[in-house]
Amino acid sequence: MKHLLFWVRATALAGVAAMALAALPTQAAPFDGRRAHFADPAFSTVWERTDAERVRTGRTWYWGPQPWFDYAEFFREGINGLRTVQYFDKARMEINNSNDRSFQGGVTNGLLVVELVSGHLKKGNDPADFEARQPANVPVAGNPLAANPNGPTYATFAHLATFDNNGYRDASRLGQRIGTTIDKYGNVSVRQDLADAHAETTIAQFNSMTGHNIPQVFWDFMNRQGPVSEQGTVRNQPVVDWLFAMGLPITDPYWVRARIGDAEKDVFVQLFERRVLTYVPDNPAGFQVEMGNVGQHYFQWRYPNLGQPWAATEPQPPLLFSANISNRDYFEMFAFNINGSVQLTGDLMHPVSSPGTNSVPFSFRRSFDPLAECVFYDSTQGDGRHRGIYQRLLLPFVAESNVVDTCLPQALTFNAPITNPPQGAALQAADDYQPSISPDASKLAFVSTRYGVPEIYLAPVGGNTATRLTLDRCTSQHPSWNPDGRTLFWERQCNGSDFTIMRGDLRYQDDGSGATYAELINVRELTDPSQSNRYPRVSPGGQIIAFTSYRDGNGEIYLMDINGGAVRRLTNNASEDEVPAWNATGTQIAFASNRDGNDNIYVMNSDGSGQAALTSSPATEHWPSWAQ
Repeated sequence: MKHLLFWVRATALAGVAAMALAALPTQAAPFDGRRAHFADPAFSTVWERTDAERVRTGRTWYWGPQPWFDYAEFFREGINGLRTVQYFDKARMEINNSNDRSFQGGVTNGLLVVELVSGHLKKGNDPADFEARQPANVPVAGNPLAANPNGPTYATFAHLATFDNNGYRDASRLGQRIGTTIDKYGNVSVRQDLADAHAETTIAQFNSMTGHNIPQVFWDFMNRQGPVSEQGTVRNQPVVDWLFAMGLPITDPYWVRARIGDAEKDVFVQLFERRVLTYVPDNPAGFQVEMGNVGQHYFQWRYPNLGQPWAATEPQPPLLFSANISNRDYFEMFAFNINGSVQLTGDLMHPVSSPGTNSVPFSFRRSFDPLAECVFYDSTQGDGRHRGIYQRLLLPFVAESNVVDTCLPQALTFNAPITNPPQGAALQAADDYQPSISPDASKLAFVSTRYGVPEIYLAPVGGNTATRLTLDRCTSQHPSWNPDGRTLFWERQCNGSDFTIMRGDLRYQDDGSGATYAELINVRELTDPSQSNRYPRVSPGGQIIAFTSYRDGNGEIYLMDINGGAVRRLTNNASEDEVPAWNATGTQIAFASNRDGNDNIYVMNSDGSGQAALTSSPATEHWPSWAQ
């Protein structure tokens, strides 16, 4: 059994065997194992009503083809300080209180457009409870910013929108045709030719609550009758409850110039609390008025480091591991890089950490933007003695000049926690290690010895104040996130006993430090503490834990469900098989094994079949980190 992080052996590189793995499937979902997964049955019900294939023929999407991201976002009034959210092209569904299902199954849409225009990322029900950001520099209509640089953005409308009781109101223009235009810089003018050509822009409603006008073409869309699906039955009804789906108007309608595909067009737009409506006169009849891609726009603004899951295939991360190949006294990080055929090849192995320092990879920031994919690792590269947490670009061969700022190589250091230091323990020079990034890329769970005992802490990626999560003064290591962001898993050893795998839910009390003031609740053991069970890793789908168990006298790779049931063994030999790591799709598992006489990296299918060595050298190769 191995309990230390590093094993220094007097070995030299003899060779690395290349192994071609089967091509990995690629899917457009932030977590491939959760593709098209509805995070709550009520989300599916709301989506089916308008967007199921049997009712949508000949008309635009109200939500989008499928969900592509779900998470537990901070919300002050939510249960445990969290709410369930699910993103679609056109909007976000959310359940703020899972105990209240009285209307639409508890589903709301969120005031996403208000947040995008104001720059106020809402943290709770109180309008004053927000994180201040810049209004979104994202075009409200047409192509993304790079292909639509002159299109008006949400920020453009900040001085013409009503939000958070700012007092802005437009005058009633009932019966008037609209030729009012706005450019990217917020300059308003009138094109009479547009007003003359489009009688459908005549103002049909004036909303006295927010003080904005609604044109006929949008009012007709908001009140459209058509087929909907309810409890499996197709009925002809109002397609949406427009107040539920769109909210109140927060601007008047305007004409904008936006690039759509390869052409720049006149687009009629209006911003509502929850949605943006667009009108393109030359579109087919069922698609002239559409919901704008507010879900995409908000996700881009809220999670700038995660890329665009709706537009790209998720990069398949290389398999990283540590080895003492170049220096027998130190472990450096190495990577098997993925080529164009999405295969791992051993002949492309390169060191990706500083020479002469112990460096171990632990987690990745998953992103659809290859230039924002980071690896988080611990290393002694700082003072040569203490392990610290670092980040660097996952792709080792991209010039730093092309890398987004958030992935520049840098140390991530954290001050002593101020929320709950242990009584009677003195702060000391610490090792910080095993950084596990949250799926939304905002927080790191990590291990620190700053008060003597290895315990798990939580800190914002961009901040420096950590919160101590494990409070029992036991050795707690190897944290792993559930993909929904609600739960942590780790290994614990108390009073000299064997390691056991633990589970705990996160409850957030405040968001003053990037929503990191949290505590673990419902903490429980998942494995027998009389056996040694270590190194938990949650599958990308969030339902299975891969771990190492020594219950039979040596290390073997096992699986169990996230509640500790359905335990099954994947490896079975007299050697040590340890530290499993999932690939992005949950179809394969990498692990370390000394079955050939020294530690090498192996890969197998998630059912235990197809076990094969990926490396073959007299060096020590350990600590694989793949996608999870």
